[in-house]
Amino acid sequence: MSDRIPSFLLLVPGPWNEAEEVVARLADAGVGATVAGTAPLAAGTVEVDLVDDPGLGAAVARAWTGELSDALRSRLEGTTRAALVEIGQRLDEDLGALAKLGHALSEAGGLAVRMERSGHAMSWETWLSRVEGEDPRGLFALGVIFGRDADGNLFTCGMHHFDRPEVQVAMAETEEPAYLLEALSLYLLFDSPNLTSGHTFRPDEDSPRRVLERWPDHRHGAGDGRHNPFGIWRLLAPGRQGLEPLQTVPTFMPSLSALLLAAERSAGRPLQRKEVAALVEKGTTIAMEIADAIALERTRGYADIEPRLAWEQWQIVRLNA
Repeated sequence: MSDRIPSFLLLVPGPWNEAEEVVARLADAGVGATVAGTAPLAAGTVEVDLVDDPGLGAAVARAWTGELSDALRSRLEGTTRAALVEIGQRLDEDLGALAKLGHALSEAGGLAVRMERSGHAMSWETWLSRVEGEDPRGLFALGVIFGRDADGNLFTCGMHHFDRPEVQVAMAETEEPAYLLEALSLYLLFDSPNLTSGHTFRPDEDSPRRVLERWPDHRHGAGDGRHNPFGIWRLLAPGRQGLEPLQTVPTFMPSLSALLLAAERSAGRPLQRKEVAALVEKGTTIAMEIADAIALERTRGYADIEPRLAWEQWQIVRLNA
């Protein structure tokens, strides 16, 4: 578990014929990189692959955030190749090296950049201004976008760029859902609070407190780059009672997700509710301080199921495994 390397991906359309060409252009700019697959990704390293797809440029144009000029749209839609660049760090780490990489990719002929963990594309000018800017909200906007689902929820996508859970709230429950989500997201990013299900949050003194519950990511399967393995913080409606907050976290060893997955595969059929309850009851746990439990999940690379909501959350995890 200690060998996990956080990483994120940039898709950069450009005039390249092979990954080695991109690596060479980066080397000319003083940025070290290797071709993907030649060695395991290490902390602080950069790997480059080449993607060739007739619809690639048009897909990047459709994912654009902000104004897209007709000239750049035309160039993008005529492009079929892109460098897929994986960086071995969180998005909020070593911003100097990240900015240097962005400048090098732009000067090498990269037309634009798409953040593959959230799916939004932008100009290099926008991307670099957010990496090099002093406003922390710029870094948040670089990695995270808002989405709306058919159930009337507003949610974030891209917090796993920072090893943090997503956030969601029912839009009908607040007049300012975007303000609420941004406030909690920035709190998670820059204050690193020790939270568990049952804790509460409010963005300001005039807003009501809301109970937080951590749930698995139900929107994106594990094979989707937008899937957040650290789950989602659901903000419950004001006045709604959720789980009681815990002083220490009962941490399963191995994780409850792994335990249930192994049991279901062994049974060769979906587990029944009583079987899940029995495994929760019999599983080996360690009572950990909240900060230690959070550190463990980041080392492991995913958040475990909440034992008090095991049956409901297992239905999400098993379908996305």
